[in-house]
Amino acid sequence: MSEKKFWNRIKNNKFYLALTTIIGAILLFFLVLYLAVPSYTFSDIEPFKGDFIYNPYSEINRINYVDFRSESIENQGIDVYEFGYALTGTRYLCLGYKEKSLIDYPFFQSIHYKQFNIDKLNKKCRLLALAHPSKGFNQGQMTRLDHYRVMEALSPNDNSLFYWDIALSNGHRVNIIATGENFTTACIGENDAESILKSLETGNSYAVSYNGNLAQVPQLVDVTVKNENLFVTVSEGAKEMRFIGQNAEVKSVAKNVTKGFYPIQKEDTYIRVEVEFNDGNTLYLNPIVRHQYQYFFDLNKASVMKGRTYLMWAVYIIVAVFLVRMFITRKNEDSGK
Repeated sequence: MSEKKFWNRIKNNKFYLALTTIIGAILLFFLVLYLAVPSYTFSDIEPFKGDFIYNPYSEINRINYVDFRSESIENQGIDVYEFGYALTGTRYLCLGYKEKSLIDYPFFQSIHYKQFNIDKLNKKCRLLALAHPSKGFNQGQMTRLDHYRVMEALSPNDNSLFYWDIALSNGHRVNIIATGENFTTACIGENDAESILKSLETGNSYAVSYNGNLAQVPQLVDVTVKNENLFVTVSEGAKEMRFIGQNAEVKSVAKNVTKGFYPIQKEDTYIRVEVEFNDGNTLYLNPIVRHQYQYFFDLNKASVMKGRTYLMWAVYIIVAVFLVRMFITRKNEDSGK
């Protein structure tokens, strides 16, 4: 069947015409959806550096255990939902959201689409967490993605501690949460929505992996940095206190202690601590990080390339106009025969 006869058959058959129109509209929708995403530029991969050290832990006066995937989370005044429909498995936890986002990119997702989703979701929620990142992000993307503060690094079906270390090793200050059965997050401060979310944002919190009764899990008592020496104190004797740094390297291990000590080295870009007890219960502390200025702030490592984005959109529009004109011309030629 020639091309002309094929299109004449579609035009003369209402079912084929309707089906073609629907398929065309769907393809056009996804084409516009994907082409509308801006291009990003990502700063060179660079670890934390500087003469100053940021310690996220303030006075530990009250600990609230929070599972951000539990059905009871809304009772604490925090609205949470998981966003993502992509076949890639890329998902996000939106904590304290104002409204839900409905549009995702269901097929392939490059780093530009994931960064755009992060920026879009940040405008609609208080805090954004990458959900089970090892299932929806690759290690290369973790070195560059920015503008998120929290990572769901531990859950019953996913252990993404290595992904957490990748982000930290490349200068992204990311705090940990743990969710699901035998996992929870310890938030330090008052037991209200704002205090809980602020503890996650600042890093004044830690993740917990536990067996049995959560009430019997030893707690963090103090984290202090003095003269570039890190002191960590827990409420009961720990089997091991592991001090972990750049590229997930275990820098030091203290055994059978309630108070661990680590002299921070000049080459240490960050140090995070894991405290494991004899029964397997484990605390995962947020990192202390080096920074360059007296007043700590997070550097922006991802930004929209406006010039390139506008150029790409202009090219898309020109191509679309050309195709429409070509289609109209072809249609007029066919009508004149």
